[in-house]
Amino acid sequence: MAMIYNSIPYFPTQVSFFEEVAMELIEARYGMKAETAVMKLVCKIYKENGYYMVWNEEQCTLFTNKVGREIAKEEMQGIVETLMEKGFFDKETYKEHGILTSVEIQRVWLEATKRRKRDLESLPYMLVKTEESDKGGKDGKADKETDGMQNPQNCMQDADNSTENADNSEQNKTEQNKANENRELPPLTPPPGEDVGVWRKYSFIEFPGYAYNKNTHNLECLLLALDGLHINDPNDTKAILKLSDYGRLGNEVWKIIHATKWSIVNSKGKYLIGALNKARTQG
Repeated sequence: MAMIYNSIPYFPTQVSFFEEVAMELIEARYGMKAETAVMKLVCKIYKENGYYMVWNEEQCTLFTNKVGREIAKEEMQGIVETLMEKGFFDKETYKEHGILTSVEIQRVWLEATKRRKRDLESLPYMLVKTEESDKGGKDGKADKETDGMQNPQNCMQDADNSTENADNSEQNKTEQNKANENRELPPLTPPPGEDVGVWRKYSFIEFPGYAYNKNTHNLECLLLALDGLHINDPNDTKAILKLSDYGRLGNEVWKIIHATKWSIVNSKGKYLIGALNKARTQG
């Protein structure tokens, strides 16, 4: 039976994301805190069910509280409704099922998980039609060609299988490879003509393994926030990441990003570094 791996560890983001009508409209209505909330919402979708999430009054309350209470529950619901009006989320799916998803979100998820074994016909709330099942069923080559490719699950399984019959020397090499894999995330194969997004942009940074623990950190959303603020100086980026302990949950970086009126800040990187240093000395 084919397995379904729902969540994905990262996703590509267009450089014009914050210039889309939906994003500009929510910023005009609710301020820049709304943009951060949307990025956290999208991260939550990809992190949990992969391409959709249930959205109701209870979920809105819980999510708003997790954002940091910078946004009221009514504001968060207003943001979601604005996104549906502008097609960021599919309005009909929400009305019928109480689900937040979209064609674009599903395309990104399908692309990111195309090397996993999936029963596409059993997936709920799908808006995107795919020919993957047909391609795999013609001669069985599709699955064979993709089974050993760059997928975190496949990589780990292959490594585990190889160690069973390896000698001590090979086993040491395999263990070293696993350690290297824990330090870095494997690259996502981007859609044709698109950049792989924020992870490729920050590939010059070696992130500590603990930063990928989503129970304690939200590294991806921090990188997306820095990218959205156009903080491009490598030294500023590295300093911010270290001061924030690589996006540790509860760190002052989230409060500062949400509370600052960035439109009047000239040197955003230096400002954020200064604010983090100040918070550290006061704490």
